[in-house]
Amino acid sequence: MDNTSSSTPTTAGGSQARTMASATPLSRVLPSTSVGSSFTTGGSLTTALPRRHSIYGTGEDRIVLDLGSLYIKAGFSGESRPRHIVPVFAGNMKTHWDPDFNGSGGVVKACGEGCRTIGEFAELYDLEIGKCPDDALYDRLAHYLREIYFKYLLTDPKQRKVVLCESPMMPLKLKQLIAKVPSISFAPSHMLALLTTGCTTGLVIDVGHLETTVLPTFSARPLTPFVRTTPLAGRALTQRLKELISASGSMIIPPSTNLVAVHPKYLTPAVLEDIKTRFIFVSPITVEATVGVAEKTLVEDMEAKYSSVSSATEVSYPITLSKNGRERQMGTLIIPSWIRERCAEVLFEGDEDESSIVGCALECLLKTPMHLRRPLFSSILLIGGTTLLPNFQQRFAQEVLRALNKDRRFKPLSGLADHFEFLEDNGSGKVFVANCRAWVGGKVFQTNLRLNVMLLLIIKHLLTEFYDTSGSLIGSLKSTVVEITREKYTGQVPDWTTSDTLSAAP
Repeated sequence: MDNTSSSTPTTAGGSQARTMASATPLSRVLPSTSVGSSFTTGGSLTTALPRRHSIYGTGEDRIVLDLGSLYIKAGFSGESRPRHIVPVFAGNMKTHWDPDFNGSGGVVKACGEGCRTIGEFAELYDLEIGKCPDDALYDRLAHYLREIYFKYLLTDPKQRKVVLCESPMMPLKLKQLIAKVPSISFAPSHMLALLTTGCTTGLVIDVGHLETTVLPTFSARPLTPFVRTTPLAGRALTQRLKELISASGSMIIPPSTNLVAVHPKYLTPAVLEDIKTRFIFVSPITVEATVGVAEKTLVEDMEAKYSSVSSATEVSYPITLSKNGRERQMGTLIIPSWIRERCAEVLFEGDEDESSIVGCALECLLKTPMHLRRPLFSSILLIGGTTLLPNFQQRFAQEVLRALNKDRRFKPLSGLADHFEFLEDNGSGKVFVANCRAWVGGKVFQTNLRLNVMLLLIIKHLLTEFYDTSGSLIGSLKSTVVEITREKYTGQVPDWTTSDTLSAAP
């Protein structure tokens, strides 16, 4: 037996993995990844992953951060998925809550490893970030970065370089605050997500919490002048869910068994987020809706429009009414079936002020040069946590075809209807979870090197054949990305919105 065969790593697939390795010579020279992982809920979502040698050639893995408005994804560049997904909370970052201090039910105390921030589940930053005081934003950001380094990743921040996955609309102030680490590189999240499919051209649609961002990418070049955004995203869905449950939902408060109206104080951000992720799904277009373009439906008209045609079932959700030390008074929240099924309609019903997600994507495509429209339209990639809603992709496809056929604004694109295709329809697009794609692309990001096209073809082949050997194989980018060190940081960070490579801090 030769040395190469004996050194082939064992995968979770056992004998099947060894058979594929022997049938594919490339597997002898490219590393494989174990698919064993576990996710646990709590302070953060955690993965139990083996460490791998850094592809950066420096002997040390970089820390990869994806700063979302509700969750921070963090991990090392040698791993195939984020090690932790940390939720953020509002409140005083210097005051914490021990939920069971000496059996007393909880007490405010100094920061410790088992503490939890006082406050509600809330955004780290907003679209109007200028209204937030710099000190408050810096305290929150510093708190979570400190927790990520010392509590979750258990590493010294002075010893690690950082790769930050940045959205094209990431606030400049946020970038300036985080640039104070020893060394940081900024990488465009849409392009990084696209590279996880083994492709370099596509229309990437990021449906996050604060907004939906559509950015075309051609040959690994983000076409930022054509970027389009809309506020119809996760936060709009959460607000619509709260309005519908407050207006049409009901609850049972023990000891009574009678149904009463839902008080808005019980619909906290954490409760709404849990309901949204567990019970909400996207339903197909109704038959009567296929005759025209998508139009907004008022909240007070939704029950009459959808309750009689709903095919879902209502759910009973346990909810905490009050706390007294360790004791809790529990109630039951009744969520009607049609709310579960039609709450997401808000994402597909736009107007002149707020384009729908589909309208935003087609408007972006109209802005691109004509010779780029077909390759972009045939390579659509949906990313972001909101796209994880069941049936979201199928409904998006229905809305696209309806808009091309019914909306006169998009008549120039009607000839592309036969070429509409998702990247997830082929094997290379089904490996990574949509809300982690940018992080996965960021962990393999290398600066100032040439893009190896042959390696991308190898990646695409392996992604299609083996769904467990993809994460650390993506080639480096032929991209000039500024790496900022603490010694050379002068308050300037790279930003595409300015004429210069660097933008001065205000």
